[in-house]
Amino acid sequence: MKRILAISLILFLGACAGKTASTEFSPADHFLGNDYALLMPSPELKGSLAWRNPAFAPKNYSAMYVEPVVLWNAEKMIKDSGLSQEDLNLLAKYYHDVLTRVPEGTKLTLAAQPGPGVISVHSAVTEVEASSPVSNALTSVIPVGILLSAGKQMTTGQAMGVGKCTIEMMFVDSVSGEKLALFADTKVGKKYSSAGFTKTGQTEEAMTEWAALLKERIYALWGK
Repeated sequence: MKRILAISLILFLGACAGKTASTEFSPADHFLGNDYALLMPSPELKGSLAWRNPAFAPKNYSAMYVEPVVLWNAEKMIKDSGLSQEDLNLLAKYYHDVLTRVPEGTKLTLAAQPGPGVISVHSAVTEVEASSPVSNALTSVIPVGILLSAGKQMTTGQAMGVGKCTIEMMFVDSVSGEKLALFADTKVGKKYSSAGFTKTGQTEEAMTEWAALLKERIYALWGK
């Protein structure tokens, strides 16, 4: 019986391990469109992709306005993510909510609407992969599953059963529409994280971390 279970697990998880994402750049795949090509890895943003307008002057801004979060290519995301439209809508709302709390304790205030001296924050979730608590558990305790998960992580950077999320953001002058900064990042869930016990826990964890990173940059640019 154990042998049958192990063989079944190899066949099931091996098929999952064979899936890889295309790295070919297409503007239509990105919320940032052609501007995505401007992004470069940024050490100060923990390796995330970023771009900042050389003319950006933080002293000209005293508030930020958070636009509703977009689900980019939502129909495709529903097919690929393992989540329902309702799940994705709740994730978009969750990210919007954590972003609106970013200005707390900083020199920026949260604006109720665009206006002079206000930075508008445009965000989009461009890719989500739900966590699979069952797959995560099997590949955490069964020896053959642990080996397969480790192999997948070495090849793709993502262990079996964990979640994944990609976001793209654009910061603009809310009056002129001038682009001030761009940001994009992908986070993969941790294999032995309690957030992986639910389908969207690791995505919510990633969104909270991005909001914390944004607050760090506000401190760095505007001071505490």
